[in-house]
Amino acid sequence: MVLTFEDLVRSSTDQMLTVLTSWQQGTMEAYAAWMKSIAPLIPDLNLYHEMPTAVQDLLGDPEKIIDDLYQFAIAVLSLQHEFVKEVFRSSFIAPLTPYVPNQV
Repeated sequence: MVLTFEDLVRSSTDQMLTVLTSWQQGTMEAYAAWMKSIAPLIPDLNLYHEMPTAVQDLLGDPEKIIDDLYQFAIAVLSLQHEFVKEVFRSSFIAPLTPYVPNQV
């Protein structure tokens, strides 16, 4: 079996996603353990809910803000994806026919 550049890219991105996932899980476990360990030292406090209602109304729902920002980032990435594909299709490097590897 011959490995292509496409295979290399796919393998690299899969490995990077695995590393990022592991890092995030480890970070969240450490953060949760730290929060649990300091919980007895601080009063039961939720900064958002301690704010006056008028300030909460001005800020909006923090989780909704996060969701909206990530939806925007996804939309921008999708737009860029289509743009790059169109640039590639318009270039001289794009194959006229699909590449079919020789059968060994």
